[in-house]
Amino acid sequence: MLRTIVCKNFINITTLGVNLVMSLKRFIGVISLSLCSLVAWAQDYPDLHASVERINGGLQVVTIDTTPMFGVYKVLLNTGDTLYMSADGEHFFAGTMYQNRVGEGLINLTELDQQTVRASMMQGAAAQDAWVFKADGETKATLTVFTDVDCFYCQKLHAEMPKLNALGVEVRYLAFPRAGIDSSSHKVLADAWCAEDPNSFLTEAKQRAHDKLPPLASPVACDNPVADHYALSQQMGLNGTPAIVLDSGELWPGYLPAEEIAKRLGIN
Repeated sequence: MLRTIVCKNFINITTLGVNLVMSLKRFIGVISLSLCSLVAWAQDYPDLHASVERINGGLQVVTIDTTPMFGVYKVLLNTGDTLYMSADGEHFFAGTMYQNRVGEGLINLTELDQQTVRASMMQGAAAQDAWVFKADGETKATLTVFTDVDCFYCQKLHAEMPKLNALGVEVRYLAFPRAGIDSSSHKVLADAWCAEDPNSFLTEAKQRAHDKLPPLASPVACDNPVADHYALSQQMGLNGTPAIVLDSGELWPGYLPAEEIAKRLGIN
């Protein structure tokens, strides 16, 4: 009798185990199919391009990549903005994605991505032609600054140039005529590039704009990178000057005094 009960219980347990294994296999099968579907969606980038086209025909997709969020993809646009989209492109949101792991604090993943993009853009051809104000002695840091001639805070930052250079900071200027291509500021920036002494011309142009004086006489026109600089600023999504970009791609928008810049850079 006891042997019969033990055998029956053993059979029941064995059956239960088999059922559990079968259920687990079916569950894994469902998950595998879901993952395969997700991969298929992830590769179906035309859906995401089509979604961006529906938002605005003037927008262009620069890159598409995965995110830590299951089924959500980051879509970098030619405006410098990032959209987060479902794999089928039917849902999206614009904004900032944060990581919020226990014990690590908030991490701005969107900004980290944008820093990587900016750093890459700073290595491109458009950023290589610049007005360079070299550091005095050893170069301890290099800043790239998008600037305009008639921007008050650009003029204020430029007045800090002797201090920055003395601290070992090299400043590379890229043109950002805020009024756009073919504006009066665009013309002055182009003139500064074509001048016999570009740095001196740019310095005086900023001072004359500050003092409300007429611009300097134009030198002989030449090929210049002002339009390329402006296009780069738009690709980065910049909307104001001065805009300070570090080699790492980190962006410091607006004016900062030389002492604060040195402090942030860890320069004594």
